[in-house]
Amino acid sequence: MTEPLLASEALRLVETAEDGGIPVRLIGGAAIWCRASERARHLFGREFEDLDVVAYKRSSRALRDLLENEGYEPERVFNATHGAGRLLYHSANGSYDVDVFLDAFDMSHKLDLGDRIEVEAPTLPAADLLLTKLQIAELNRKDASDTLMLLWDHDLADKDGPHSLNVQRVCELCGGDWGLFTTINDNLGRTREVVDEFDLDVAERSELVAKIDALTQAMTDAPKTARWKVRARVGRRVKWYEVPEEVVR
Repeated sequence: MTEPLLASEALRLVETAEDGGIPVRLIGGAAIWCRASERARHLFGREFEDLDVVAYKRSSRALRDLLENEGYEPERVFNATHGAGRLLYHSANGSYDVDVFLDAFDMSHKLDLGDRIEVEAPTLPAADLLLTKLQIAELNRKDASDTLMLLWDHDLADKDGPHSLNVQRVCELCGGDWGLFTTINDNLGRTREVVDEFDLDVAERSELVAKIDALTQAMTDAPKTARWKVRARVGRRVKWYEVPEEVVR
């Protein structure tokens, strides 16, 4: 697959912010593309319509100024309402948006990311990219495809790194939140179901399925907090996720 149109702009934006002393990291489809090998891009690559980034809340004012200096137009009503945790900007020609999350990713579930922003560059670590993808209550095929692209190039490990997915990070967050655990577990199952839809040979398919199964088992076996166990007794009788507010663009 040819490089998506927004990939170079995603990297340029992170570099420009870094030059200005503002740590910004990619999340979403662009982030996973930037970490991917050519083989993974060929198998699972897609165009992405917008850019998603995370930054420190304390950098909000400086980041707003930088984005506007770069020609991005703020969604003023949205930013006035949600600016404590999230900002939205439109490209100069209106063809795509930049969604900025400040300290946390708050959609179907809330993920605190403030201590993860400067672990790696230009993206968040692979474990956090996986969590932001699989926390979606209603996972679609493109998100499953992005998840497979991420798993393709990363070994399951006990630390972060360019080619490592920190299983300990996933287990720690899911072990403290039954709702997050349930959504992630469900979505790993859904992702496993679509593996056969891609043009993989037997060995490639087996390796991906093995990673999904190993991650699922690690989450199941990991210690759970008292809070997790109390919520587990209620189970699915009470909704365990939020329905994100639809952003009108």
